[in-house]
Amino acid sequence: MEKRLGRGLAQIIETTTTQATQSVTMLRVDQIRPSRYQPREQIRPEELEELQASITRLGIIQPLIVRPIAHGIYELVAGERRWRAARAAGKQEVPVIIKALSDQEAVEHSIIENLQREDLNPIEEARAFGRLIDEFGHTQEQVAESVGKDRSSVANALRLLKLPAEIQDALREGAVSEGHAKILLGVDNPARQLELFHQTTTKKLSVRELEELAARWQPRARRRRRELDPQLKALENELRQALGTRVSLVTRKRGGRIIVDYFSSEDLTRILRALGVAA
Repeated sequence: MEKRLGRGLAQIIETTTTQATQSVTMLRVDQIRPSRYQPREQIRPEELEELQASITRLGIIQPLIVRPIAHGIYELVAGERRWRAARAAGKQEVPVIIKALSDQEAVEHSIIENLQREDLNPIEEARAFGRLIDEFGHTQEQVAESVGKDRSSVANALRLLKLPAEIQDALREGAVSEGHAKILLGVDNPARQLELFHQTTTKKLSVRELEELAARWQPRARRRRRELDPQLKALENELRQALGTRVSLVTRKRGGRIIVDYFSSEDLTRILRALGVAA
């Protein structure tokens, strides 16, 4: 039987909205523990200070979501910043919604809540998707359905984890953008990726400038792209749409090659099925 992720984005949001109006209760802050599944890896001190000031003035407007893990003890599912800021503000109690959730559903809630708030940086998002796949054995399609994204977005996010650690750290800290990272992913050699990355940060290159620099490093590939017949280019785009991945047509004097990229064993299986090949 095929595994499916939790209850899906729409139902989670609908259930949360309903419970928010009916089942809000108060818990002592010392009854709540941080989540094991929090996708955010960094909480900036200035964010907590701003939130603490807001909570001091207005209180907590949106309840936290918790799940019971022991008698009288609860684990955070969503709202860790609010909980930490409330403690810093000296609050003894916080409003919560108590939900009975499995580990899998707790991960879903944490990811979805942060995605809805746009709180995750690209690396945190990619690692969160990876946890859903690695720890719970789900496919990219199931992750995409759960978080309300298309499969290619999930696949592209996971590709960021193939970058050297130094580049991942810079992307997480905002030193380079996701656009820069996508250009660097197109460079096969990790040493060249790092060299381009260092030039990007030193010279403060824009995404367009980095793209032009990377293209100069791969002149043969660039020349082939210019010579591709318009009809073949249209066919290439159709193949990309049909297979949901990057497809390249490389022409030669006689014939050519079709290059189909895949980014995991699951991705390969999906592409083979789309081609009608048993996998």
